[in-house]
Amino acid sequence: MSAPRWCALPQPTWTELTDGEWRPRTARVVAREPTLEREAERLRGELAVLGIGDGDGSTVTLALGASGASGASGASGALTREAFEIDVNLDVEIAAGGAAGAFRATRQLVHNLRARGAVPYGVVGSAPTVRERGFHLDAARKYFPAAWIVGLLHELADVGINAFQWHLSENEGFRLESAAFPEAVSAEHVTRAQAREIQRVAADLHIDVIVSLDMPGHLRHVLDAHPGHRLPATDGLDTSGALDITDPDAVAFAHALLDDVADAFPGARSWNLGADEFVDFSRLTQSAVLTAAAARRCGPRAGVFDLLTSFVNETARHLAARGLAARAWNDGMLRAEHVPLDAGVTLAWWTNWHAGMRPLAAALSAGYDVVNFHDALFYYVLGERAGYRYPSSERIWAARWHPGLFPDLPGGGRQEIAAPYPRQLVGATFSVWSDDAEAQTPAEVARGIRDPLRAMAERSWNAGSALSHEEFAALCAAIGAAR
Repeated sequence: MSAPRWCALPQPTWTELTDGEWRPRTARVVAREPTLEREAERLRGELAVLGIGDGDGSTVTLALGASGASGASGASGALTREAFEIDVNLDVEIAAGGAAGAFRATRQLVHNLRARGAVPYGVVGSAPTVRERGFHLDAARKYFPAAWIVGLLHELADVGINAFQWHLSENEGFRLESAAFPEAVSAEHVTRAQAREIQRVAADLHIDVIVSLDMPGHLRHVLDAHPGHRLPATDGLDTSGALDITDPDAVAFAHALLDDVADAFPGARSWNLGADEFVDFSRLTQSAVLTAAAARRCGPRAGVFDLLTSFVNETARHLAARGLAARAWNDGMLRAEHVPLDAGVTLAWWTNWHAGMRPLAAALSAGYDVVNFHDALFYYVLGERAGYRYPSSERIWAARWHPGLFPDLPGGGRQEIAAPYPRQLVGATFSVWSDDAEAQTPAEVARGIRDPLRAMAERSWNAGSALSHEEFAALCAAIGAAR
């Protein structure tokens, strides 16, 4: 099966192609607005690498304009800023909703040139169906060098991924340099200077960086250096990675850790505070320590999930004071009976494997924003631990996945939001989890994720895809790597 005539990912929302192809020997790239000059500069360099020098053989014009959103159904706000229209003839005219839209449009040109050496004549237009297409990297259990992460960002941006969730802390490691808590830092880690460079590259590629610092669970590595803040091991529960949320001093310590990391991410706008797998949720009510603290703090009828939610709310307020919007994993949330979850917390929806977990419908009816992390399709778990299989584009296509299709309920109940999507559906995210850190090298991870990640990118942008899987696979092979 050959690739489609317009060889780019994600595929445009609509195309009107004609006869002829654009492949000049030289081209002049012009930005009509100063905000687009960086995109013009970037494209000049990329065209040169592809054999099209700087000259008057053709003109590529980048401009802001409403036409960049034409063909996009219901796009507004952040969606419109990423929208674009490309008119290809002897010259090329790009109209985009913003600099990000111009960047997306130039990816379309570059993909065609990489795949087939030319761009078909015609007009195409596009806009994403969800505002966030994300990638989560567990760089805590496994050390990923800063240079590798920079390369990853280029691959992500190449196919329209616009959010990078950087998981820095886990039971097995803490991977960011810290002046405040050097004793908690793993031997192999990213320096603050390297983190700043990664953020600079991400911003240049129109990727938002989301910090992931899990608490009150998944903290064993940090708590090994500060055992006095660990939840006492009572009632047979494993609390080795659990913060003592019954102790105000332990909570203050956790927030100080958060502050130290946040200082290294001045441009971040969102923060995943975790709140998953604090201790065994199925046995949470067996903890007399947590039960007594819940009654003291949240009322005599309150339970342990009320106490957990209270901690999340307090941490979300702490983040908000720093200008950071809080996110949390869904599995332990909305299970409190007396303490409502802060309305501003976005839920990272990865699973509904246990009957005690609240359904997606409960989050939507209560007004919470959600991001689809669909673990059965998009969890790339190193070593295929915990019963996971490495994601594949074939399975993603077979499932007919789109951003509104979430993990099933226990027993197979379908959870789905139909397009056009409500604003509550923020987007979708592909995840690498380093459960077996030695199972693959970073280079093997990069190769393994490429096609399934691109499948998510294509189907997230377009709420599905008009391509067959065979056409998608041929297109992936044709466009090759970003660098």
